[in-house]
Amino acid sequence: MTTQPVLITTTKTTQRRYGRFWRMLAIILGVWGVGTAVYLLFLWPWMRTWGATKAEIEAALPGDDIVPNANIRTTKGITIQAAPEAIYPWLLQIGVDRGGMYSYDWLENLFGLNVHTTDRIVPEYQNVQVGDFWRFTPKDYVLNPGPGLYVRQLVENEAVLLCFGMEGKPDEPCIDTWQLVLQPQTDGSTRLLLRSNMAMEPELPIKLTYFIQFIMERKMLLTLRDKVEQP
Repeated sequence: MTTQPVLITTTKTTQRRYGRFWRMLAIILGVWGVGTAVYLLFLWPWMRTWGATKAEIEAALPGDDIVPNANIRTTKGITIQAAPEAIYPWLLQIGVDRGGMYSYDWLENLFGLNVHTTDRIVPEYQNVQVGDFWRFTPKDYVLNPGPGLYVRQLVENEAVLLCFGMEGKPDEPCIDTWQLVLQPQTDGSTRLLLRSNMAMEPELPIKLTYFIQFIMERKMLLTLRDKVEQP
């Protein structure tokens, strides 16, 4: 007769624990769902078009044909108080073992990338040819061969068209671009546009993790502006 209350108590305790678990799980899933919805409805559209005008977002740009089956497109823009010919040489220096990535050196160096963004135009970095590979990681990095950018097309003082890829694999189909486009303005300034055309599935993970790329790309555009405009 004495064992029945113990069993009842034990059963009720187990039920309460399961109840708390499922309530907590429901709360976590609810918060994640709301957060994801807010991100996709508000943050994603803002990040993918940061700094760009409606006309720039809708415009056809050099390099749009590199990834003809693109399902994701981002277009960012910034105004630089300089002519295109003053900006173009800075674009030719991109790469961790070249002029740097113009982004957060301290953050990249936490991963041992040894990035040091230059403060000047370096003549030896100006001899760029189609097919060149600009590294995201140093030659002696643990990830070797590593990721980077292949130079697909150069239009002097107008555009630098790049494809993401792995070193040593230049012939693989391009599924993600960096299209750096210079558009002179009537007031003497220049619009620097950065467009990416991506052919990647599924889309949701790409969009949910895009904020990392956005942070680095936004900083790159701001740094380029500041370096070009420096006295």
